[in-house]
Amino acid sequence: MRAAVFHGPGDVRLTDVPTPKLREGDVLVRVTAAGICGSDVNRYRYGSQPWPPPFIMGHEFCGEIADVGAGVSEWKVGEQVVVQPTLSCGACFYCRSGHENLCVEFVRRGLTGSGTDGGFAEYVRVPAYQPHACPAELTPEIATLVEPTAVSVHGLRLADVDTLDTVLVVGIGNIGLLAILAAHAGGARRIVAVGKYPLRQELARRYGAAVVLGPDDPRLRERIVEETDGLGAEVALEAAGTPSSLRTAIAGARKGGRIVVLGVIREEVPLDYRGILMNEKHILGSIIYQRRDFADAIEILTRWGVDPRHITVTIPLDDIVTRGFVPLTERPADFVKVRVAT
Repeated sequence: MRAAVFHGPGDVRLTDVPTPKLREGDVLVRVTAAGICGSDVNRYRYGSQPWPPPFIMGHEFCGEIADVGAGVSEWKVGEQVVVQPTLSCGACFYCRSGHENLCVEFVRRGLTGSGTDGGFAEYVRVPAYQPHACPAELTPEIATLVEPTAVSVHGLRLADVDTLDTVLVVGIGNIGLLAILAAHAGGARRIVAVGKYPLRQELARRYGAAVVLGPDDPRLRERIVEETDGLGAEVALEAAGTPSSLRTAIAGARKGGRIVVLGVIREEVPLDYRGILMNEKHILGSIIYQRRDFADAIEILTRWGVDPRHITVTIPLDDIVTRGFVPLTERPADFVKVRVAT
């Protein structure tokens, strides 16, 4: 089969590799489409520590059950699926309590597509517990967005508010835009977004943001407060993965508000801890998702869909480097999401 094999920074090779052989408890998925995630781009740029190459990246994908291994009765050949790439041991304290995203073996196991061969290939072998049934109404184009939508669904669930009131989303790349959609689908009364670039700002409004503010606005904090009843946001989602976006999310949250960190920040961030203390602000880290988040993401996208412009371009697998990783590295602002059709 054809696959894009990651060998190290700047080194993804289109190669013919053997089709995976099934083990007991596995299924073989014929990949229909996959999305290139920002984390895939970061591995292409910087490497895959702690998971050594070579392996096949790609953890946002959908497809069709092509074969089932011994002991698998829940799936039949030909069924359409969206794959939740979480790999978990199923036996530790966290897995047994339904928090498989916190599995003690998460770092060792990684995700399907991060340390273990993933969806940038014609076929991929996954544990039978990973797939979800893909509704007929959910097209492959949109199904590739289930995984990043589940990231935002999980973050909103962690905020643990009975009824969403005001929501601030800082960063309107793919994750931030889908966070706006998830908040809107969850009934948020008012959503304020912070982000750049005209198309992304337009999509933010399309998905439910009442107002979109520029991150360079000299009155940004004051504008956020003004747009949230003079209080600040009940829930602030940080979705850009930068120190400034985290500080904006914290500053834009109301007293007693909850700040959920979705973005991966790769450096230490000095914060005003006295202000956090005096205003009883709650900062929550959010790592991937749980099975119920993935199921909710499928439901949201099936019901609400996305604007066609959200998928910037669809490319064949053979062009994943020249039309995928290279331009995403050199001109990231030009893209919302790149979809790979296999």
